[in-house]
Amino acid sequence: MKKLFIYLSLITLIVSCSKEFSSDEYGGYEMLTDYMLNEYTQGAALRSISEIGEYQASSPVTSIKKWVLETHDSEEGGLTDNVEMYISYNGSFSGQASTQEKLYKTINKADMYIGDVGLPRFEVSLSLSDALAFMGKTTFGGGDIVNVRFVLNLTDGRSFSRSSVTGSMTGVYFQSPFLYPLIIGCELPAGEVDAQAGTYTISATDSYGDGWTTGESLTVTVDGKLYRFGSYVPESGWNSTLANTGNDFVDGDSYVWTFEVPEGAKKMTWAYESGYYDDEVGFSISFTNTNGKTQSVVTYGNYPNGTSADIRTVKPLSGMSICF
Repeated sequence: MKKLFIYLSLITLIVSCSKEFSSDEYGGYEMLTDYMLNEYTQGAALRSISEIGEYQASSPVTSIKKWVLETHDSEEGGLTDNVEMYISYNGSFSGQASTQEKLYKTINKADMYIGDVGLPRFEVSLSLSDALAFMGKTTFGGGDIVNVRFVLNLTDGRSFSRSSVTGSMTGVYFQSPFLYPLIIGCELPAGEVDAQAGTYTISATDSYGDGWTTGESLTVTVDGKLYRFGSYVPESGWNSTLANTGNDFVDGDSYVWTFEVPEGAKKMTWAYESGYYDDEVGFSISFTNTNGKTQSVVTYGNYPNGTSADIRTVKPLSGMSICF
């Protein structure tokens, strides 16, 4: 009875299977405790204590995912034998070849420690570069997924993983999905980055309605060559003289430019140059790669370089996301 009270006080009871029940949340029972006592047999789960880190395509070595996990079984950790960690690669976004699931490592009970509530815990981490190397991936794409799946094995021969999960297992307390799909993010650092070939569409706005005519402009430098979109204010004084003929936005509340980065380009830098009326400015950039896939790159509202930026202030765009 004491054990039962402990588990109920933690809001959930460990589960392995459930009888048929009606579509409402607790199957017609008034209390969650009644629901679990009558519907579930005891099993095991991995409680997620913490989950930090992310994967970014631009920095695979320093992209590290870390977990702290806690094992739950009907004997308060006494049945825990080990936890297996499997990984696989889903390349459907970029067109890369996917891989079959492989056992990456096994965490034995002896490698765990007793956590705050008296149950076995362990810590595990996985860098994007290590995951790719283990799966034999020499090329990869942003937007693709590294799947990490855990299996909790008990000393009585039973195993629990994704197929054991029910709604209560993924809730606030347990957060125990067993499967963690890690999307490879595409955020680029501000400044010079590897050039991504394709078509960039710049949608500019001006809330006052007279266009970008007082110095505001977007610039892109590709392998040392500068291109400007918007107006240019020379040092001699204010006017709407343009640095590049045709790249003007001199009237109206919106304008669209397109720009091609050719295949074979090595480096590029996107930046915004402040004008006199940055409070009126906004823009977004989208990107269509050479395979025809379009994605949103970045969106800025007024004051792209901050409210304190002076005229002619140039800052590389931050927060740009390009999957490749």
